[in-house]
Amino acid sequence: MFGFRSDGKRIKYEDIMMKMTPHFMKTRNDASNQIMHPVRCEDMDAWIREKSEKEGIVFNYMDCVMATVVRLLAIRQRLNRFVVRGAVYQRRNISISLTVKRSLRDEGPETTLKVPFTGEETIYEVKEKINKAIKDSIEADNGTQKVIRKLSIVPNWMLRGTINILRGLDALGMLPKALINASPFHTSVYVTYLKSIKCDAIFHHIYNFGTTGIFVAIGKEKYEPVCDFEEIKPGKVMNLGITMDERYCDGFYFAKSLRIWNDMFHNLHELEKPFKITDETIIKQKKKDTKKHTKKQVKVEKKENKKAVKISKEQRKVEDAE
Repeated sequence: MFGFRSDGKRIKYEDIMMKMTPHFMKTRNDASNQIMHPVRCEDMDAWIREKSEKEGIVFNYMDCVMATVVRLLAIRQRLNRFVVRGAVYQRRNISISLTVKRSLRDEGPETTLKVPFTGEETIYEVKEKINKAIKDSIEADNGTQKVIRKLSIVPNWMLRGTINILRGLDALGMLPKALINASPFHTSVYVTYLKSIKCDAIFHHIYNFGTTGIFVAIGKEKYEPVCDFEEIKPGKVMNLGITMDERYCDGFYFAKSLRIWNDMFHNLHELEKPFKITDETIIKQKKKDTKKHTKKQVKVEKKENKKAVKISKEQRKVEDAE
């Protein structure tokens, strides 16, 4: 409440347009930009083949996309923001939500996951966390499913009122932390793996409920004509349908982030190494702490010097008296 939220820290913009934009476009659907981004698969295929042959670890495209998303959010921290009631917040952690179909049948039930990350994980650690979350959700209901199951018991007329109350509490920053942690709509990025159902990428809407500002749809790879050094030839391409909230980042920041993200798919070896987050706010806080520490040291040294001067004066007086 009053600008404080358990899942984010309020950002104060100096740029007038960035400050006003969330008030011109009140909902995420108002401010959503969309791009179909093609990713070449040859380098990914070579890396996946290498890991399978040398290390016996089987990776797939979803592992690669998820690992690159986590690393991108760690590097480009402005992407991990959200807007509530015209105010922009920096998210306190990284999380990815995705929907998994428990069985590939028309009547097969779906389950929703929300996996937390620090941003410092390697691609091996990201794969392990995702696989564990999927396995656990198939075997038993996770926290998200338990909350949804409880809400589904409520009569329809009461459910509408309950959801409206939750929306109001969320807008005021009073939604309980436990519900935010369980909610798949309060997440950094929402991902849907359409390749698993043999579907191409789509432009998915962004939910107005919650705080998700980026939605990524991973499509099925296909061969299409590509241009390499003035030569047109068939290339293996995977489309990513990306929908993003433009209110907390300008176009330049999004475009540069997209280029960095694209380079990651061609350099997956870099994701085998852990990443160290250098948060500007943490650095500033450390500088403040060191300044306070040095000030205390100066005061202590001054006191010690004064004591030493007094002692020396007293010693001189004793010597003069003798």
